[in-house]
Amino acid sequence: MKIRSHAQWHQLFQEQATSGQDETAFCAAHGIARPYFRQRRRELSGDGSGKGLSAFVPVAVARASEPAAVDLRFGPVALRLPASVSVRWLADLLHALKD
Repeated sequence: MKIRSHAQWHQLFQEQATSGQDETAFCAAHGIARPYFRQRRRELSGDGSGKGLSAFVPVAVARASEPAAVDLRFGPVALRLPASVSVRWLADLLHALKD
């Protein structure tokens, strides 16, 4: 028996659907047992049986174009600090500016 990936099975399902052949003829032409073809279609279609494709979708997290920052404005003066700045340091700075 030939081992096929999920993508290869989906390609076969698509080919069968657009070939104009019924399952019996298509499976015979491709050397696939019809019951196995149907079983794989059912398993990979996500029919709710708990089998088949995972409900999880792979994702990629994009990095922000700019690092996170804290902006402080005092009238016309603006100060941009990295978001990783120590809260204690920031409190000390604000306290010093207040005096």
